[in-house]
Amino acid sequence: MRTPGSFVLVLASLALSLTAAQTPSPIITATPTTPTPSGVPVSIPINPIFTTEDVRNSTQSPSFPDSEYVKLLDYSLLFYEAQRSGKLPADQRITWRNDSALNDGQDVGVDLSGGYYDAGDYMKFIFPLTFSLTQVCWGGIEFFEGYKLANETKYLDQMVRWGMDWLIKAHPNNDTLYVQIGTDQVDNNYWGPDTTIPLPRATFQVSRSKPGTDVMADAAAAFASCSMLYRDKLNDTAYATTLQTHANSLFSLAETATPQQVYQTVVPAVTCCYASSGFVDELAWGAAWMYTLTNDTSYMTKAGTYVDQVNSGGVQTGSVTWDNKLGAVYILMASSTQGTSVNSKWQDLATQYADFTSSASKPCQYTKGGLYYCSGDSKDDSAVIAANAALSMHLMANQLDKMGGAQDKSDSYRMFALNQINYLLGDNPEKTPYIVGVHPNSPINPHSAPASGGVSVDNIDSDPVKELRTIYGALVGGPDKNDRFEDVRSNWRQSEVALDYNAPMTALMAYQVMTSKESPPYVVIPAGRPDLPAILNGMEIWQIILIVIGSIFVAIGICAVFCYRKRDHIRAWAAARKNRKNGGPKYQLTVNRDSRRDLNKEGELEHGMRLPSEEQELGQYDHTRDDGVVHSLAVPPPPPLRANQEFALDNSAMRRPVPPPPLPARHDEDPILLQNAYRS
Repeated sequence: MRTPGSFVLVLASLALSLTAAQTPSPIITATPTTPTPSGVPVSIPINPIFTTEDVRNSTQSPSFPDSEYVKLLDYSLLFYEAQRSGKLPADQRITWRNDSALNDGQDVGVDLSGGYYDAGDYMKFIFPLTFSLTQVCWGGIEFFEGYKLANETKYLDQMVRWGMDWLIKAHPNNDTLYVQIGTDQVDNNYWGPDTTIPLPRATFQVSRSKPGTDVMADAAAAFASCSMLYRDKLNDTAYATTLQTHANSLFSLAETATPQQVYQTVVPAVTCCYASSGFVDELAWGAAWMYTLTNDTSYMTKAGTYVDQVNSGGVQTGSVTWDNKLGAVYILMASSTQGTSVNSKWQDLATQYADFTSSASKPCQYTKGGLYYCSGDSKDDSAVIAANAALSMHLMANQLDKMGGAQDKSDSYRMFALNQINYLLGDNPEKTPYIVGVHPNSPINPHSAPASGGVSVDNIDSDPVKELRTIYGALVGGPDKNDRFEDVRSNWRQSEVALDYNAPMTALMAYQVMTSKESPPYVVIPAGRPDLPAILNGMEIWQIILIVIGSIFVAIGICAVFCYRKRDHIRAWAAARKNRKNGGPKYQLTVNRDSRRDLNKEGELEHGMRLPSEEQELGQYDHTRDDGVVHSLAVPPPPPLRANQEFALDNSAMRRPVPPPPLPARHDEDPILLQNAYRS
């Protein structure tokens, strides 16, 4: 039998051993992967090959722009090539992808082939797509110099044009917008190659008679922002004009089609994945981009009206996501309205949002490893919440710099953004860059059906054990609130890839190319993730053990204080116990409610004297009780004597009758109880 002391020692030893387990694993050499087949560009093999020579001693960049950030920007755009749907172009760099879903839209008589698959499967959703394209185009406008330095303007053009061409198809007339292709029940349960996607595929739409205000306004924002990119940066005014025409049409449809409502009202199929929480923020988002593109003050007024409507109960400062654009609206309008009479309003809103975000105010917080994590929003995709926040802070700092704002605020926003970028690129407890294909510690099993090579959704983790192909540049969902990451396909919350995940990272990498004099953190990280201690209820096991040990000592302390304060009672109990062991009188205390003291079964006082029984005094005995103890209905006995009080009573003292308490008031008709009348 273990003593309490040995139990505590065992727990302490276990705590020390678990603490020691946090030491990183030794450096391992990355095993070469499948050789590059002929026909695949040498710079983009199907799977990467890493060597120990890739690990540097410092993050100081040997060149400008830094080659690693150039690669990250290229890979981020390359990810979108892996997500292409339809007839692939001749210059497609991801050669393991095939032509697919060529008959999309056939059920409604419209060619809807092309575009991008949303995430790890083969469904198409317009809501996350339009937000993703808006972010990429906004980043292209603000950080175009980064694309130029990295020689990526061609791929930026290809990425945006592939998406916008499909959006033009999805908006075939002024009254219609197609919003989804495929169904959750069919497509989310298919896990296989792009050559055997289940057909036919259902198509869903919103229209003037069945409006989806949110998705219409969001699509207008995408057309407007990308029109501005082509007009001001990519020098394609004809395409810019086409995009602006669609932007005008869609925003007008969003404002005039009634009733104004969220789009799942008429397309319930979207509730599986991208249900909207409201439509007013999208109206503000669309109006903000229409004003930014056209300088038409009517759109500026509309943006202000919609924001005031949302903020009627207080300024909303929630995380920027595909479903909540308010923070981005504040920053965009603060930049676009510089020099106008309403700029101070937008600057104040943008500053409130930026300060809220950079300080990680509730419901957001920093994880122990430093990730910006917001309860609710970050549960399904923590990496993109942090990336969106980082991009917002860079955009906020940019507009402050343009207007000559406070440098200290601008610097604090950029530091927040840099810390989040560094976390996502390896400066985290898992020592894992959450970008696929850039480091041996990168995720190797992202939730991607075309990349996995598997054919069974029931054996998604084991068929095959390791991803057949690398989906370069994909940002995965990211770690949990405890900075732990599970690199398995079935854990889609952490391992899935998606269009809106990569959108902010693309813009952030362009910014890093044009500004950073250091390389990403992963360049100094050796291969092999550390063995992090297990987590239970948000705490590491060693912390729980220390809490248990501490609780034991607290309990011991409480017992010691209790025993000290009750020491006289304990001594009395010990003395009585010793007396019984030595042959002293044995007695049983009873509840005696007359004036007698406690009696034992022989009718004796607890100190040895015998009193007349009730049978003798009353002429009768209570035979309803068979325990042999006298029971009556008088007052309780007096408290027992302390052990240290000397008890010495002679027989004459004991025989002295104790005066009874006064009888209770009695009515003439009440009977006289003999038990109360005869008292000793």
